[in-house]
Amino acid sequence: MDFNGYVSQGFAFLQKKEYGPALENLREAQKLKPDNQEIQNIIKMAEGLVGVKDQASQSLANEAKHRAESMGIKVEDVDKAIAEYTEALTRNPNDPSAKSALSIAYYIRGLTSSSKGEHAKAIADYNDAIKHEPNYPHAFNKRGQAHSDNGDFDKAIADFEELIRLDPNYNTAHDKLADAYCNRGMAYDAKKDYARAIPDFEMALKFKPDDKTVRELLERAKAKLAV
Repeated sequence: MDFNGYVSQGFAFLQKKEYGPALENLREAQKLKPDNQEIQNIIKMAEGLVGVKDQASQSLANEAKHRAESMGIKVEDVDKAIAEYTEALTRNPNDPSAKSALSIAYYIRGLTSSSKGEHAKAIADYNDAIKHEPNYPHAFNKRGQAHSDNGDFDKAIADFEELIRLDPNYNTAHDKLADAYCNRGMAYDAKKDYARAIPDFEMALKFKPDDKTVRELLERAKAKLAV
């Protein structure tokens, strides 16, 4: 396989969050062009993502535990809490405290699923959290991340845009929106659809103007489109 083949295959694995195979392909590309600064930066980015993934899983589990404790329950009792608050809403559909508590309980269960990499289950719970609290920024944030981890970048972008609409100062929201655009751009790039990759990389740079890796991805896509 040639240099571009290894790079494209590496991007495809990155898009699926399969960092081991991604690094293998990117390092093979580096062997062919050891002085290529672009591939060196992309490898550094992928290496960083391995550690970030592990930290994110632990962070999700910790948040689930903290929020459960704030409700006076344990994480393992969240299913029971959901059943109880659902029953309370059956008796009084307009009970705001029950709606809020049920939304938080679904959110906690979603966090637990996210921490295990069970993105479809997590998304279903975040959907229910938002159903009972339509303006719940945390749920949009975590659902957007779950969509991104699941490879559905269109939905991830929509969730992060809604998050910013609800709370323009929400911590990390703009960075996550940039990441979602970048990930979708890499997915297009892996399929050699450079005409769609380029505007996504440009949108990522709008929110992260100093990101050298995204800028290099953009320049690479432009060069490929011009061939």
